[in-house]
Formats: sequence, C-alpha cells, structure tokens
Amino acid sequence: MHVRVLGSSSSGNCTVLWDNGRAVLIDIGFSLRYISRHLRPIGLSFREVAGVVITHAHGDHVHPNTLSSILALGIPVFAPHPILDVLCEYFREARKARGTPRLRPIQSGHADVGPFSVDAWAVPHDAAGGCYAYTVSGECLTGVAKATVATDLGYVPEGLTAHCADSHVLVVESNHDPVMLESSRRPLWLKERIRTIGHLSNEKAGHFVRDVLTASRFLPDAVVLAHVSKECNTNARAVESMQRSLHEHGAGSVRVVETFRNAPNETVSFCL
Repeated sequence: MHVRVLGSSSSGNCTVLWDNGRAVLIDIGFSLRYISRHLRPIGLSFREVAGVVITHAHGDHVHPNTLSSILALGIPVFAPHPILDVLCEYFREARKARGTPRLRPIQSGHADVGPFSVDAWAVPHDAAGGCYAYTVSGECLTGVAKATVATDLGYVPEGLTAHCADSHVLVVESNHDPVMLESSRRPLWLKERIRTIGHLSNEKAGHFVRDVLTASRFLPDAVVLAHVSKECNTNARAVESMQRSLHEHGAGSVRVVETFRNAPNETVSFCL
C-alpha cells in the first residue's frame, strides 16, 4: 500500500492512499485540477478512485467545486451521517445526490471503499457535523496494511489511541509551536480556539504518537506530519519535536516525513 499527502494546511488538505491500481482520497480541499495534476505522477486518475472520505466540512477539507465535480463523475463520497447532512445543507449538488449511491453514510464507524476497509473515530473539533479520524486498511502479502489519518483535533479523545494502534503509517497533525502561537498576532479568541478545540501542538502530537506506539505490537514505518501552521510553526520545528518524542520512546528509527502546503510530499510505501 502507498500513501501520499497531496497538500496539507489551512489552505487545503487531500491525502491519497492506493494499492494495485485502486485509490481512496481522504478530503478534497483543493481544486479538481490540482488533485488530478498530482495524481498523474503516481499513475492514478479519478478513474482509479474508489471513493472520497470526508473528515469534516470545513472549507480547507471540502472544496465546493471539487465536491460537485466528484459527484458528477459518479465517485461516491463517504462520511458519517452528520457530515453528509451538513454537506447537503451547504451544497446544492450534494442535496441532489442525497439518497443515491453517490453519498454513502459511514454507519457504525465502518465502510468498505473499493478494496479498502475504512474505520472512523470521532475527534474534537469545532466543525458542524463533527470531525473524524480514519484508519484505512487493505490486504497485503504479510497480512493487513493499515494507515491512520488523524488531523484537526483539539485534543486526543478517549479511545482514539487504541483505534490507531498497529498502524504501519501514521498521518497526524503537528499544527503549532505554543511559543510561536502565543507570540503571533492572532486574536486571543483564535489562540484559545486553536489550543482547546482546534489543533494539536507539536508536543501534543508527539505524546499522541508515543501513546499509539505503546498500544501497538510493532513500530510504524513512518510518521507523516500534516497541517503544519504557516504562521505558528515550521516544518523543521515539527519534525525535530516528533523525532525527539520518538527517540525518548526508544523509537528513534521510525522515519518522520514532512508535508507541504501546496505540493505533494514523498510517497510512503509499506507492506509491499
């Protein structure tokens, strides 16, 4: 299986996971042209996309025109019922697709998306309809390949650590450096929102990953750092903080991979 973050920030988010010529997209926060352009170098097009999974309805995760185009292409959109309800409230094309196979609710926290098994877990974030972390699993020669995508959470809720355990790749947000956040020109209400219900700091991301590793039977191949703030963080700070946390846990061999605002990161392949 392979995973690549096509871009991640408050300006847009999209992650692709694929195997054997079939793919699933987690969020569609960029234009259709942008996503298509960055699928081509890895040998994919929208014809190979078995479905789109939505974490929450904020604009940096759901681009309105892209959602309309995805539905017009007949690619099914998956999310828990509350998120689908919000999409139908916000977007006319989603309302037209209600009750059709193009909008598919994730019921009881699970859905099959093409050859992939997708499991959802609610996380705290100030988004209408809620917000979810996902694990995506698929069969491989050595058993089951599993990747976690967990971004946009103010804190780690009970149960999430166990949900993410035994992942071969962890895509987690490492949004801000607390000192940079405090010294930024952002208003006090926004700083408080980020700290409490918005996003994980570098340090909290490290604690989250260490807890996942403690609950796991093996070390992941890589930890991918997403949703890094442009104003209140740097990739270098996020990577250094995560590497320090992994080293303190005795997992310094785990690779830490950075992501970018408007460009794909490297492909992470696992369980080949």
